[in-house]
Amino acid sequence: MKHSATLFADDAGRYAYVKAGFSWPALLLGSFWAVAKRRWWLLLLMLAMDACLWFGSHLATELRIGPMMLLMAAAELSYLLARGWYGNRWLEASLRSRGYKPVVPG
Repeated sequence: MKHSATLFADDAGRYAYVKAGFSWPALLLGSFWAVAKRRWWLLLLMLAMDACLWFGSHLATELRIGPMMLLMAAAELSYLLARGWYGNRWLEASLRSRGYKPVVPG
């Protein structure tokens, strides 16, 4: 299996490397991954989503509403998978919005 990645550079000579495909660190580490990548807006959005899911899960558990508990479990799983599937794309979009461009070899 071949892994591909893109090297980005900005005008100040800073470089960033973004792997293509699924992001295991984004899936497993979530907000900590956003901190490590220094993507503060993404961190705020992830923390807000984490808080909403946490609140909804606890509410469903406290009220003992079975279908709502199942729905919250599905929502949490979907959110974890979305972080993995889109993590590298979010990182790439963030870099591009900050003026980074792909480095063309040669």
